[in-house]
Amino acid sequence: MIAVGSKAVFGGVLVVAFSALSDVIQPKAFAGLFSAAPSVALASLTVTSLASGPEKAQVAATGMVAGAVGMVAYCTAAAFLVRRFGAVTGSMLAWVAWAIPALGLYWFWLS
Repeated sequence: MIAVGSKAVFGGVLVVAFSALSDVIQPKAFAGLFSAAPSVALASLTVTSLASGPEKAQVAATGMVAGAVGMVAYCTAAAFLVRRFGAVTGSMLAWVAWAIPALGLYWFWLS
C-alpha cells in the first residue's frame, strides 16, 4: 500500500512540475507534450523499480515504449482520419493504428 501511495505522491509532484514547465514554454501548442503522461511514467518506473526490482520496471518500461510507438501511429492516422471522417469516427478508426504497433511490439518484446 505504501508503494501505491508513494507512486501517487511522486506522480502528483511530477505532474505539477511538468505543468509549470509547460505553462512557460512557447508556443502553447507544445504544452500538451509536457502534460501528465511523462511524469506519471517516470514516477511509476521509479516506484516499481524501488519496490519490486528492476526486472518488473523493465517490463513496465517495455509496455510504455510500445504504447508510445502506438501513440505516434495513432496521432499520424488520426490527423488524416479525423479530416476525412469527422472527429468521432476518425478517432475511433485511429485506435486500430494504435493497437497494431503497440500490441505487436509488446508481444514481440515479451515473448
